Amino acid sequence: MKWLRWRLLASLRSRLVLLVLATLLVAQALTVYVMVTYQRDELQTTAANLLVTSITTLKSAISMIRPERQAMFVHHTSQGQWRLMDEPPPRSARFQSAAGLEAGDPDSESIRRSLRMLSREVNQALGSTARVAVSAGVQPYLYVSLGQAPGQAPWLRIPLDRIDPPVRVPFLMWWLLALFILAMIALWFSWHITRPITRLVKATDMLAKGRPEPVVPSGPTETRLLGEHFNAMLESLAQTQQTQQTLLAGLPHDLKGPMARMALRIEMTDDQNLKDGLTRDLADMRQMTEQLLDFLRGQDISRLNLAPMRLDVWVEQQVSERIMLGQDVQLHGELRAIEIDADQAALTRLLSNLIDNALTHGKPPVEVRLVKVPGFVSLSVSDHGGGIEPQQYERAFRPFERIDTARTRSGNVGLGLSLVKGIAIAHGGSVSLSSHASGGLTVQVKLPLAAGN
Repeated sequence: MKWLRWRLLASLRSRLVLLVLATLLVAQALTVYVMVTYQRDELQTTAANLLVTSITTLKSAISMIRPERQAMFVHHTSQGQWRLMDEPPPRSARFQSAAGLEAGDPDSESIRRSLRMLSREVNQALGSTARVAVSAGVQPYLYVSLGQAPGQAPWLRIPLDRIDPPVRVPFLMWWLLALFILAMIALWFSWHITRPITRLVKATDMLAKGRPEPVVPSGPTETRLLGEHFNAMLESLAQTQQTQQTLLAGLPHDLKGPMARMALRIEMTDDQNLKDGLTRDLADMRQMTEQLLDFLRGQDISRLNLAPMRLDVWVEQQVSERIMLGQDVQLHGELRAIEIDADQAALTRLLSNLIDNALTHGKPPVEVRLVKVPGFVSLSVSDHGGGIEPQQYERAFRPFERIDTARTRSGNVGLGLSLVKGIAIAHGGSVSLSSHASGGLTVQVKLPLAAGN
């Protein structure tokens, strides 16, 4: 769960969305607070002034009416809203004083701030000629003493639900709906702004896998320029790679002519010792040339001809041919139906390179293992030699890099694992190194399974 939360907060899109939502929420909350507070303050001041005027006028009017008709007069005058009582306010009501509301019934409900302010303003406006109390509840009331002395009957009861209505549920629902609509708009804008960056991230992943794809520049000016510069970089890399491949491909082909003439001259030499030495040197040169050509073929993705193939049957054939040649190669793992989409010629170079390296730089027996894992198939080749130090694993994949403890013989230019990695990446796979249980080196190649396999 912590990992999921961290992943959600780690992306630019999620942080932008959270920033926009938090800003919207705070802005909306402050707006509502200021609006409600200002509106209530204005309404309370106006309502208090009207109440004081009405109470003063009503008090003067009922003083000229017979006592038995005063209650009826108040009822008709207020259209049935106000009431004149002879009994004091209930215990739940709390009286107003110069210091604020007095202590009331412990079981009484708390009184809203707006009601406290309204009763205080009425009490201050009426002065010492009246006593004011307020009660809470579903139906709040304001009680005003109209007697000759403060606190004496009769008492005027005024309902406050229309003068100071609480925040209603429909208002909150409309506010939440507006906030939701604004949040959806913010989400859309956040997605629209970060979409070019997401596309660029996918394009860089494809570039790392050896399948560069240009992006469509879009979004704000900065992301559009970033997309254009990324496409320009791809074009530059493609031109550099093409130039490099042209140079490296021309060199081995140009060397084949002189090497053929050298082979002819070696055959014409009578000195057997000289002939044997030159033959070994020529074989090393030919091996280096073939390594360069294989490396270039593996790096050129456009030359790959991907087609469905049974990897288990093909691996068994390759190992059988090695065994027929007298090489100590063993096949382990699963030999059930394993189908992949691959270039068979490229995979042949890959497996041959791994087996040859294991026989040349390690010790037999060489173990070839085929294991099916979720979504991939693992093809590993292990030897029983001295292996490579773990800190040298990354260096071993670099082109033209020779590991001193494992690359001491001639005829090698340090392209073996680079070739393997290039072919694996071109097929959508990966390569990793590890130590074998016997102390040798294990090279594991993971290739994606065919759809439906």
